Amino acid sequence: MRRVNHATWHWSVLAIALLAIVAGCGCGASADGEATGTPPHSIDASEAKQVLATLPYRYRWRKVELPAGARDAVAGTAVGKHRTVVHFGISLGGNTDPVPVPQAGTASAYGYPRGEFVFTDDVITRDGIGKQITNAAQWREGNRMVVEMEEKLCRTVTGKPCPA
Repeated sequence: MRRVNHATWHWSVLAIALLAIVAGCGCGASADGEATGTPPHSIDASEAKQVLATLPYRYRWRKVELPAGARDAVAGTAVGKHRTVVHFGISLGGNTDPVPVPQAGTASAYGYPRGEFVFTDDVITRDGIGKQITNAAQWREGNRMVVEMEEKLCRTVTGKPCPA
């Protein structure tokens, strides 16, 4: 029986794993035509509004104070087809505080460091479900709206979906 040098074996396994990771990253476009390997780029409030406007929701924008560490910020209300209302805030920049949302504060803030933004919404508040969500259809749609807005921003900034 041949003895295997454990150090050589570990380095071989590491090299194979790294090759698999690099090969799996890929670049170019996904099946749906969206870019998948583009490096992150910074967006400002104007571009964030334009990106969100491509989604099938009506928006009302509101002025917002710039959070600590942010280079720009966006806040507003999105209305879905079931009259679902989602109040949201987006702070743009690395290592930024979230934009507080009325009635929810920053209880539901999700940071995406690679995308350099923090998304806050009021579908779920400190006290439970947001007051504006009155039925199951609105609950499902409100959650879907938040995910779609976050995904649109992640794909715009990084070329990839938001990390799970």
